[in-house]
Amino acid sequence: MPSTKKKARNSAKKKSKATNKKGAKDSSSVGGRRNGNSDSCNHGLDMNEMGMACLPFVQKWLQGYNDAIDKVGNMEVAFKITQAITTKEDAVWGSSESIDWLVSYFLMTATKQYLNGNIDMAGVDASYADFFNQHKAVVLDKTKPKIDWHEVVRIHNADKPTLAAFLRERIPCTCLD
Repeated sequence: MPSTKKKARNSAKKKSKATNKKGAKDSSSVGGRRNGNSDSCNHGLDMNEMGMACLPFVQKWLQGYNDAIDKVGNMEVAFKITQAITTKEDAVWGSSESIDWLVSYFLMTATKQYLNGNIDMAGVDASYADFFNQHKAVVLDKTKPKIDWHEVVRIHNADKPTLAAFLRERIPCTCLD
């Protein structure tokens, strides 16, 4: 019987494949602050030109991470392998705007997963957001000495209240209030 996190990773694979089939069509609405229907809210994600340029990277990232975690079983190592696999995407890794968009994208997907009751998958997506945010702080802004892997793992494995607090602090809408 697969573990809950294994099921979440499998769900991520399915989500990655589904997004590949759908392309940008389902992600093209503009985000922002909304106080209404959480189904139509993008939880702060703005699908702009930057987003359209980053979507192929998202697909590579999800596929690479899923393959790596299946092979090595260690989250930190899987993140590092995936980062190495995608280093050719210098336009993304070297751009603060791209990294900010990736953080926003994964916060949006984590929030949607959380609201749909899939707490495990929400934790996975939130950990991606945390990783990219820390990457920016370490590599681009140089405001941190290194990535705090304990924090990334903590968010990945967070319980429902911890995850809600993490997301609520980072999204501009009131969907989690």
